[in-house]
Amino acid sequence: MQKFNDPLTILTVEDNPSDLFLLEHMLKGSSLGVRKLYSTDRVAEAFQVLRTQEIDLVLLDLSLPDSFGIHTFLSIRPVVQNIPVIILTGLSDTSMALEAIKEGAQDYLVKGEFNENLLVKSIQYSIERKRNLERLWESNERFNIVAKVTNDAVWDRDLITGKVFLAGDAYKRLFGYDIVDAITPENFWENCLHPDDKSRVLGKLGKIIKQAGGTLWDDEYRLKKSNGEYAHVHDRGYITYNAVDRRPVRMIGAIQDITARKKAEDIILASEEKYRQVFYKNPYPAWIYDTDTLNILEVNESAIRKYGFDKAEFLHLTMKDLHSPGDAIEFLQAIGSMEAVEGSPDPPGSGLSGLERKLWRHHNKEGGIMIVEITSHQIDYFGKKAMKVIIIDVTERIRLERELAMQQKLRQQQITGLVLNAQEKERGELGKELHDNINQILATSKLYLDLAIEENEPRMELLMKSRQNISMAIEEIRMLSKELIAPSLSDLGLIQSIKELIRNIQSVKKMKIKLNLKGVKEDLLKEEEKITVYRIIQEQLNNILKHAQASVVVIELHRAAGLLYLSVKDDGRGFDTSLRRKGIGISNIISRVGLCNGSIEIESAPGKGCRIKVILPSGKKLVNK
Repeated sequence: MQKFNDPLTILTVEDNPSDLFLLEHMLKGSSLGVRKLYSTDRVAEAFQVLRTQEIDLVLLDLSLPDSFGIHTFLSIRPVVQNIPVIILTGLSDTSMALEAIKEGAQDYLVKGEFNENLLVKSIQYSIERKRNLERLWESNERFNIVAKVTNDAVWDRDLITGKVFLAGDAYKRLFGYDIVDAITPENFWENCLHPDDKSRVLGKLGKIIKQAGGTLWDDEYRLKKSNGEYAHVHDRGYITYNAVDRRPVRMIGAIQDITARKKAEDIILASEEKYRQVFYKNPYPAWIYDTDTLNILEVNESAIRKYGFDKAEFLHLTMKDLHSPGDAIEFLQAIGSMEAVEGSPDPPGSGLSGLERKLWRHHNKEGGIMIVEITSHQIDYFGKKAMKVIIIDVTERIRLERELAMQQKLRQQQITGLVLNAQEKERGELGKELHDNINQILATSKLYLDLAIEENEPRMELLMKSRQNISMAIEEIRMLSKELIAPSLSDLGLIQSIKELIRNIQSVKKMKIKLNLKGVKEDLLKEEEKITVYRIIQEQLNNILKHAQASVVVIELHRAAGLLYLSVKDDGRGFDTSLRRKGIGISNIISRVGLCNGSIEIESAPGKGCRIKVILPSGKKLVNK
């Protein structure tokens, strides 16, 4: 937009040469300060100049070779939105000039009826009018943007006519009424006021308006929504007055929906009493202390019962007084430092995480020590910065945890002992087998070989016997190795390994062993599960061979619902389960099941055989290997 007193660049659109000459002569001789003059006699050419040059003012004739009347102005209006336009018209065309002004032109001059002074005044007036219109447009645009982006419903009340204009769509969004950038029906707002609030609100508003000096109005009330519900609102307005007689003429304001806030406030108010009851009736000891002095400010009934102090005694204590001497120093360090607590104007209150990470030793009135956990958070207590503390007595829990730890340690020692005993037993059995069986076979083979070397006859017979004995020793070693080394279950498979174990036993012992399987899919079993099941069966079959004198053994294995169910039953002589057993076979099985987080049940009685039932988790990683 052209600045005041700056030289002007003017475009004249005129097809009459004499009128154009006279116009340019007046402009050049005027006091306006013309920088440059452009002229054209057609609308199309004017349109091109306006698109390519910076024009400050347009003098437009409505009667041109390529356009006539109001259409002349309308055709260039898209490119003169920010440029003032003065219409040049004949005496008979003034009605068209007035129509052009309605469409956005700034002024008009009748050819032959104006002189240089009138031309200058018209140009100055048009530029200023255009500037004021742009300012007004910008102001209105800001107002419209604010009305659109704010959550408040902006309103404009004419205090003379009583009409109310609602800006934007906020009123519709908030209250549901389909009134957008429009004037409301008569008494619309008054009729939406809650009956219990109406008299008070209208009286307060009327009083402020009648004061003839008050400019601000502010109130909270209930306003009916389109669905019949009432919203709590905060309404604010600004009153403007007539400059002559100070009569109120206009009021602009905004309504904010505060229903959610009011509900929250009501909930807070309603919960204050509940909060007090929760504090005083809390089953856990609780109190409030001043973070500056550590003085206890309030205490609940549970703390009075737990610590033995009455309320008056409690309120004379500090947080330091409740701790044992060593813990009191740590407590002060946890909430900052002793100097900060005793005298600093800004004591740190951020040590609470340290308080809550540690177990503390408190003493009661009788001097008894309690181990406690502290949970705390900062609160405002009647304007003081304070801390609310809840105490949990964990003395009994700590005692039980220590006992459990001792029991777990003892159990681990027992398991370790069983494992060591099993290793010693296995070594003893291995040594006995090597000494009493394999060693004797090899010694006999050596004797045969010595005789064969020294004697020619019967050398061949002695060599054959040595060969047979060596083969026997190899087979004994092979069988012993199979018992000691777990089969490669990942290659051979669990089921095939169990069948191989049964076949080896039946080759040396006339005992019928049945294997019943159900739902066992080896691809669903982990390697640890396979080894555990195999070792339990192997251990129990060894127990049966050594002690049961059984003729029939039934092994059942099935999987369902993520569990493995194993049963090994024999018809042997059985035993009394209530008596302590010296052997470690069953103990090894029990330990193995325990390490796998499984369960075991043993059913037996003298003369009635034995049955062990084992349940193991399947699909989870087992501890045992």
